[in-house]
Amino acid sequence: MKCWICGEEEAATREHLAKASDLKALFGKPSQQQPLHFNASDIPGKPRRRNIRVGSLKSDTLKFAHRICLTCNSKLTQPYDYAWEDCSKEMRAALPILLARGSFRANWLFPYDTRSTMCRVHLYFTKLFGCLVVEGGIPLDIAPFADAITSGRPHPNLFLAFGHLPMPVEMVGGSDVHIAQLDGKVAFATWVYNVGDLAVNVMYALPGEQRQGLENAWHPHMGAKRLRFTRFENAF
Repeated sequence: MKCWICGEEEAATREHLAKASDLKALFGKPSQQQPLHFNASDIPGKPRRRNIRVGSLKSDTLKFAHRICLTCNSKLTQPYDYAWEDCSKEMRAALPILLARGSFRANWLFPYDTRSTMCRVHLYFTKLFGCLVVEGGIPLDIAPFADAITSGRPHPNLFLAFGHLPMPVEMVGGSDVHIAQLDGKVAFATWVYNVGDLAVNVMYALPGEQRQGLENAWHPHMGAKRLRFTRFENAF
């Protein structure tokens, strides 16, 4: 099977469902004696996955079943991974301040090379959302996702909204992907990724869509001077 990103190399590695650094930041390094517990929504035709004990952050349980190639999972997309790792760390540390202010300047997160690094954050979620599209058989054209990742240019229809989503228990993960179709095409899709109480709402929207959530959303084409930080309702 060829990698869905480059379409050239054999797909031999698996992407984490949630960033390994986010899992480590909240839970440390799990072991067989002190494991994490993995849960996933029911998928038709697949067995239930409830309270699966995970003793290592390298466990395949924490990864997508669909594979990508080693080059795309390392050399190509590592800058995107690192950008989100830094963004996640800084935002989690400043969560009370961000909530009080309701917005932030991107150069607070990344004082140098601000626009490019924020674009890499966008591309990290482009990769993750693309993996969800492939894994879940979501009826979206995967080519624009692959083109954005390989070219380093943002996906034109993918938006991010950053905010606070209080969780009943400490967790790292994502919601289900919810889609709305128009004339047989996906016009809007939304998915929430969270690290503790920090959340990122990833939204796919065709031009002209005015869905709830987009009013607080950001796209690299908007620049990176000031971004909103909102209070999300429960997405799980």
